[in-house]
Amino acid sequence: MKQQFLAVFIAVQLLAFPAASADYKKGEAAYGKGDYAAALKELRPLTEQGNSRAQGLLGLMYVQGQGVPLDYEKAAKWFRLSAEQGYALAQYSLGVAYANGDGVPQDDKEALKWIRLAAEQGAAIAQSDLAPCTAKEWAPRKTTRKH
Repeated sequence: MKQQFLAVFIAVQLLAFPAASADYKKGEAAYGKGDYAAALKELRPLTEQGNSRAQGLLGLMYVQGQGVPLDYEKAAKWFRLSAEQGYALAQYSLGVAYANGDGVPQDDKEALKWIRLAAEQGAAIAQSDLAPCTAKEWAPRKTTRKH
């Protein structure tokens, strides 16, 4: 599941959205090549400036332990900052964090809230999580942690 999520996240990052800045493009390209140190160098200043896509990608790096120590709490922090700015993939990621209790208390209502917001913006992965369910029977997709 995490590999599928990662592949979708990267594909959307690289293909669907125009970059906000040249530095973001450099960071995203470095991430795509697996050069996490270079990605972190480019992305970190952008996250502090409030770039929602850089924040979302940094959250993903913390979830995967890529270029930074694996840290679900920091991942959730960056996903939240990005999600609150309306970035759909970060909203989905924050929803998954709530569904699994990764870095935040496990809370299916919060999970549904964030995944719905992402789905309403057209995030395909969020829509696929919600498609077979009604609000009463929805159950978040659980993932297996890598430690």
